[in-house]
Amino acid sequence: MRKAVFRFISLFFIISVFYLLSEGYVLCEEPSLDYIVGKVKAKQLKILEEIDDSICLAESVYREMRKNGDLKKRVVTKKRIYMKGTTKRYEECLSMNVNGRMLGKAEMEKEFKNGDDQREVKLPLTPEGEGHYDFHLAGSGVCNGMDVWMIDFRAKKKKDEFVDGRGYISKDTFDVVRVELVPAKLSRLVEDLKVSVTSAHIQGYWMPVKFEMDLKIRVSFLYYKHITVEETYSEYRLNNQLEDSIFESK
Repeated sequence: MRKAVFRFISLFFIISVFYLLSEGYVLCEEPSLDYIVGKVKAKQLKILEEIDDSICLAESVYREMRKNGDLKKRVVTKKRIYMKGTTKRYEECLSMNVNGRMLGKAEMEKEFKNGDDQREVKLPLTPEGEGHYDFHLAGSGVCNGMDVWMIDFRAKKKKDEFVDGRGYISKDTFDVVRVELVPAKLSRLVEDLKVSVTSAHIQGYWMPVKFEMDLKIRVSFLYYKHITVEETYSEYRLNNQLEDSIFESK
């Protein structure tokens, strides 16, 4: 289950890191929903042209709670993430601590594996999600100290590859500063699943700096899991001319 959780994290991180680009706009009047959505989509296309690859450091804290709320397992992982385009990703595990005990290399490699079976998710405001979502301007607010528009999105079809949620769009720059997601269709084993990605302005781009997930699984009275994951990203390096060999046979 823990490996499946981190494959889910990888999936959204891969797409979201190539999702947000900073560019200034100043408007005297409130723009329409179509105008806002169009600007965000244009940025997503532009960033694909400007960023070929990226490297960053990540620290992930995985917590698994028992039914009564007691902590069953806590895993702190430090890793280096390599990405190229929107499909190639490799995670290099640097250290791992399970319930306060630092793992050796062999134990760490057994616990930490890069997954190849990531299912495709067609996110809104991306070319892959074009035509699959309905958008609604939910109003204005403040997010991370910035004035934002709140854009709700709903998948037209309740399938595994789609999500529902809300994006927080900067009124000054049309950047997505935060996005909150839930699967459009939950597995019968999943009682609840919430995901959020928060971004910050780094090297001229809006890059993910925090991923959070809250997952509840209830199959029966005896089987229950409550899992939370908080992953933070730092020390980005962009356009490193990474070789494809980094991502082969990993």
